[in-house]
Amino acid sequence: MNTLRITTLIFCLCLLFTGCKKDSGYDSLSNVVFSKDGVIRVECSDCLLKYTVLQDNYAVDVKNSSDIKFSYVSDFELKTTINSAKPQTIRLVVIDSYGRLISNQLTAIDPGAPKTDSFKIKIQ
Repeated sequence: MNTLRITTLIFCLCLLFTGCKKDSGYDSLSNVVFSKDGVIRVECSDCLLKYTVLQDNYAVDVKNSSDIKFSYVSDFELKTTINSAKPQTIRLVVIDSYGRLISNQLTAIDPGAPKTDSFKIKIQ
C-alpha cells in the first residue's frame, strides 16, 4: 500500500514537471521581430509636420489637430519639424509604444520659422 502511494506521488510529480514548456531556440516565433507603434499628436489650426523615423522621411498637413502613427523596431531618434504659414501656438505630444510620454510641448511659432526637435525613442 505504501509503495502504491509513493509510485503515484512520483508519477504525479513527473506529470507536473513535464507539463511546463521551456522556451527554446527552435521555437518558430523566436526570431520574429514585431514592430512597435508610437503616436505623434499635433494640435494646430493649419501647419505642416515633417518627421523622420529610422531614415524614412514623412510629411503631413495638419488641419486643427491630428494623431500620426509611426512604427519602429529598434531604438532611434525621432526628428520633427513643424512649419506654419501664420502665427499660432502649437502643441506637439510624442508617445512611444509603451504609452510613455516622451514630449509634451506647447510652443508659439512665427510664420515661416520652422521649429525642429529631436526625441530619443527607446525599446526598453
